[in-house]
Amino acid sequence: MNLSNHLATISPSPQQPQTKNRFDSPSAVSASDDSPINILIVDDETKNLTVLEAILDNPGYRLVRAESADQALLALVVQEFALLILDIRMPGMSGFELAEIIKERKKTAGVPIIFLTAFYNEDQHELVGYGTGAVDFLHKPVNAAVLRSKVAVFADLYRKSREFGLVNDALLAEVTERRRAEEQLRELNETLELRVAERTDALRDSEMRYRRLFEAAQDGVLILDFESGEIVDVNPFMTELLGYSYDDFLGMELWKLGLFNEKSETEFAVRELQTKGFLRYEHLALQSKDGRLFEVEVVANVYSVNHQNVIQCNIRDITLRGRLEKQLQEQADKVVDLNHRKDEFLAMLSHELRSPLAPISNALQLLRLQQDSETELQQQARNIIERQTKQLQHLVDDLLEVSRITTGRLHLRKESVDVSEIIRGAMETAGPIIDQRQHELTLSLPSERICLNADVSRMEQVLVNLLTNAAKYTDEGGHIWLSVELSSDEANRGGHSPALPQEVVFRVRDSGVGIDSKLLPHIFDLFTQAERSLDRSQGGLGIGLALVHRLTEMHGGKVEARSVLGQGSEFIVRLPVTTTDTPASQSSETASGLRTVRCLRVLVVDDNTDTVDSFSKLLKASGHNVRTAYDGPAAVQAALDYQPDIALLDIGLPGLDGYQVAKRIRQEPALKNIVLVALTGYGQDSDRQASSQAGFDHHLVKPARLEQLTQILAMVAERRP
Repeated sequence: MNLSNHLATISPSPQQPQTKNRFDSPSAVSASDDSPINILIVDDETKNLTVLEAILDNPGYRLVRAESADQALLALVVQEFALLILDIRMPGMSGFELAEIIKERKKTAGVPIIFLTAFYNEDQHELVGYGTGAVDFLHKPVNAAVLRSKVAVFADLYRKSREFGLVNDALLAEVTERRRAEEQLRELNETLELRVAERTDALRDSEMRYRRLFEAAQDGVLILDFESGEIVDVNPFMTELLGYSYDDFLGMELWKLGLFNEKSETEFAVRELQTKGFLRYEHLALQSKDGRLFEVEVVANVYSVNHQNVIQCNIRDITLRGRLEKQLQEQADKVVDLNHRKDEFLAMLSHELRSPLAPISNALQLLRLQQDSETELQQQARNIIERQTKQLQHLVDDLLEVSRITTGRLHLRKESVDVSEIIRGAMETAGPIIDQRQHELTLSLPSERICLNADVSRMEQVLVNLLTNAAKYTDEGGHIWLSVELSSDEANRGGHSPALPQEVVFRVRDSGVGIDSKLLPHIFDLFTQAERSLDRSQGGLGIGLALVHRLTEMHGGKVEARSVLGQGSEFIVRLPVTTTDTPASQSSETASGLRTVRCLRVLVVDDNTDTVDSFSKLLKASGHNVRTAYDGPAAVQAALDYQPDIALLDIGLPGLDGYQVAKRIRQEPALKNIVLVALTGYGQDSDRQASSQAGFDHHLVKPARLEQLTQILAMVAERRP
């Protein structure tokens, strides 16, 4: 029989609050005569059960319903009943069969049964009913008064039996309990002395262990009175550390040991401990008897000893640790200072290297203007100087980028740009070193136009670094491949949807020496390089690939390296295609573009005479009128006298620096239309901001690209009436 299924079908009547279902706790026999008694009513017809509940509505009864013989049996298992009112005709198991089962069970054999029937022959079936153990037999429809009367008799009989049983149970329990108590008392008396002895031994052992730990501890331990905060116990470590005797410590307060500045602070700490029960202090001072100072940390907590609270203070000497932490902090400060000095040094080094590069670059421009009359030897010499100047300028740019990478000051100036423009600019810069090492370069470009939202110069820098890196680590006469393709991001995303965003993939591959597998995971780390040869033919600063990685990430892309030692390398740059706008138009000015600009009055100011002279000759050769100055005061005076259209000012001028010169020029009403161009070796963002605040219109970093200067001169010429 599945009792759980039957349990779910029994529920109390909603009209009878006294009626309980058999999920209620089994009825415990109460000592009170007023407690309700359980009566089980069994009928397969719900309406009959409802009628019975209405007839027997009485606060002294707790009616429990059962709609089948199985439910009735389950109810009899979990509860005790004073009376069972049972319908004879039920599906599955008749009332007679159920009664026989009930009488066969010891637990339920004494439960009185009243049968109800409307279908059986009176003489024949009443005899069967009484034979199964019934105490009465009623016909349906039931006479309510008769039923209530009969139930009342059995209820009263049950109550009296219960009371009698309670009395007997109570007497038996009392006798049993008394005997048990006497036996326990005897056993307790027999074992009391043994248990006291064992407890005494245990306490003695515990005390010995505590004292052993207390005395052997390598930290100081002070025990304080909970109320007064005075020391009542101290371990040997503290006496040895501070030089006080055990008796000296007793009754002493913590402030006398230097832990707190004065008595009031000690009292405040004790009050906090009394409230919180736990405190921790770091970097407190502790003074010995002879005046020595120790740096300590204190952990204090409250605990009970023999039902009395005490305060325990664990004191650890951290003098050495504090000294080491101080040294570590000093070293960290020195590292920060050295890093700052390094940034300043790199900026200054960059400036100092750019200054001589400017006149060299200008001189090359002058030579290029005379290339029609050059001999073959002169042309070769000029080409060599151009290549090495570009290489030196590239190294200077990388030096400056170190500071920007490490301090997070690298910023992008994005615009819509055609990928072919980036390729063209990169090839102009990297082409000379590729030609010098006589490499074969294979370009593979897409036929369709591809646009990116990118910083043109930075993306050129990415490709230039990859191409020059390939050129340096490939023996002369090797092969370099540069390819660009437009691809959906399926391979990286694992999808096949045609709506996936597209990406531009740049691949730079070479037939060079390759990269060792141990170095490959670190190839994009700053200052990482392959093993150098003694001739440093594959030299560099170890900055280029770190810049490639950082700049690619800043553009929302990623870069990876693939290589097998001795079989060349491949670098893959992936960038998302985020725009299809038409790129901004680029200037078509060439190196000879200076000649196409109408004549302007130009003031050139620099304390480097080579820079001034080379710029002057270059500008004069382009048809401009030029005035020069070599220091700050002379620059201000020349501007007032000459009234130039444009002034190229160095920042690091003697007398007055370039910022001061710009501010004074801006204060002169007669010079309000002059265009000021900062031409300097300082190229960090802070330098550009400073020049803008001083009144400069443009900021060019030495050596300035001729195209940049051409565009500025053209804009100034267009503004002239």
